[in-house]
Formats: sequence, C-alpha cells, structure tokens
Amino acid sequence: MNSLYNITNNFVQLMDKVQEGTITEEEYNQLGQELAMELQNKSANIAGYIQERNSLLDAIDVQIKRLQELKKVEQNKVDNFKEYVKVNMERLGITKIETELGTLSIAKSPTSVEIVNEKEIPDDFMEHIITSKPNKKAIIDSYKSTGEIPAGVIIHDDNNYLRVK
Repeated sequence: MNSLYNITNNFVQLMDKVQEGTITEEEYNQLGQELAMELQNKSANIAGYIQERNSLLDAIDVQIKRLQELKKVEQNKVDNFKEYVKVNMERLGITKIETELGTLSIAKSPTSVEIVNEKEIPDDFMEHIITSKPNKKAIIDSYKSTGEIPAGVIIHDDNNYLRVK
C-alpha cells in the first residue's frame, strides 16, 4: 500500500498530466478512481490509527488517576503510621531512636498560623495582590465584530486542524 505522501504526489502528477494534455479522459478517470480508492483506504487506516492512539491516551489518563488515588491512600497510611509512632514515643518519653536503617526522632515543628476568620485580620497583616491577564475571548469577539486588531496581539484565523470522528 502506498504512503499518504505517495498518493498525494500521484494525484498531483495526474493533475499535471491533465493540464498538459498528455492523458486521455479515460486514463484520467481510471487513474483518478484508483487513486481515490487508495486515498479512501489510507484515510480509513489513518482514522483507525488516530482513534487507537486516542484510546491509549484515555487509558493512560485512567491509569494516572488510579495511581494518583493509590498514592494518596499510601501517603495517608505513611502519615498515620508516623503519627502513631510519634504518639507512642511521646508516651514513653523517648525523643530519638537510632537504628541501622535510620533514625526516628521527634522534632519541634516550625511556628505556623491558622486563619480562622480572614475578615477580622488587621490590614497590616494582609497582602494585597492584583493580577490581570488578557481576555482572549473578548479580543476574538472584538476582532470578529469590528475587524480591528488590538495592539500587542496577532490574530490567527487561517489555522486548520484535522478532525477525526
């Protein structure tokens, strides 16, 4: 079976022969039909390949989600076990246990703050953050309605993509 590239080249060569007048209408119809059939078959293979790759990507996403959930469960087990060991070491008054595989020790956590009611916090302790970002939808809507391109942007309205259903 020919590659898509070869099929495309054969179509271009056929059109060139038609324009040059070096091919009869009967030959054109015969070759055109053969090339159209090859293109149809190749396109079916291409669609199947893309669908197969998309299915693989979907399966990967499912596995990523499953593994993230498994990681969360395992992290919770480790955190709970560490808390269990800490509580028991504290009950025994032990702050450090050295072993050949590692050292278990109880350390003081750094000072932390828990926000209970953000509205009651004095303004001196508030961080004011102002952010802005371009609204691409508004730019496109404006361009479509006025035809004008705002400064600082490039409008791409001639892009194409392959849709596979």
